[in-house]
Amino acid sequence: MDSALNNLIISCHYALLGAIPYKLRGLAVKLENETLYWKGYFNGEPTDDEIEMLSVACTEVLADFPHIKDCEEEYINHKFPLKMDKLQFWAFLRWEDNEHDEIG
Repeated sequence: MDSALNNLIISCHYALLGAIPYKLRGLAVKLENETLYWKGYFNGEPTDDEIEMLSVACTEVLADFPHIKDCEEEYINHKFPLKMDKLQFWAFLRWEDNEHDEIG
């Protein structure tokens, strides 16, 4: 793993301290072609306050990397047991008991 990616992961973790909403299942992040992709998966519809909290964290990450020119934030209702796409890395991933997944 290169140092730029390590720095991005550390920045994400620092920005998310105290900013993880209860319903957040996972936050996937990817940096590609000077664009930061920031995708939050919620177990239920995210509230405006939850979106705002994660958007502020995203802005804190952007402030650490002036070479990032664009950002795409997405916050979706993606209830368990639906599978989530990791993008490049998980900035946050909640443990989920997969033993009780529905088969089919």
